Amino acid sequence: CYHCKLNMKEGDPAVYAERAGYDKLWHPSCFICCTCGELLVDMIYFWKNGNLYCGRHYCDSERPRCAGCDELIFSNEYTLAEGQNWHLKHFCCFDCDCVLAGITYITVNDKPVCKSCYMKNHAAV
Repeated sequence: CYHCKLNMKEGDPAVYAERAGYDKLWHPSCFICCTCGELLVDMIYFWKNGNLYCGRHYCDSERPRCAGCDELIFSNEYTLAEGQNWHLKHFCCFDCDCVLAGITYITVNDKPVCKSCYMKNHAAV
C-alpha cells in the first residue's frame, strides 16, 4: 500500500489511482486526503507531488482562500493582513465597513478598525 507501506494480500480489495501511476495501490481505508484524512474512495481525488488531495485541499494548494468569505481568491489583487489572505472588499473596518486594504488601521479586540473610527469610537479622550 502506497500510504501505510503494508503488503497488499492476494484477494484484498485495492484502490488504483490512474493519475498516480500503475505502480501504486492503496487499501480502501488508506486512500485519503493527505491534509484532512477524508476518505476518497467514492470521491473526486487530486494527485499532486506524490500526495492525494480532496477537492478543497487541492484548491487550497493552488489558490489562496479569503478569511472573510472562505472562498478561493482568483483575482491577482488581494491583501495579506493579520496573517491571512483577503479579497480586497472583505478586509474592512469592523465599525464602518470601509475597505482597509492599503491603508493604516488599528486592531481593537482582534478586530481591524480604520483610524477615523478608532478616534471616534475607541480612543481615550
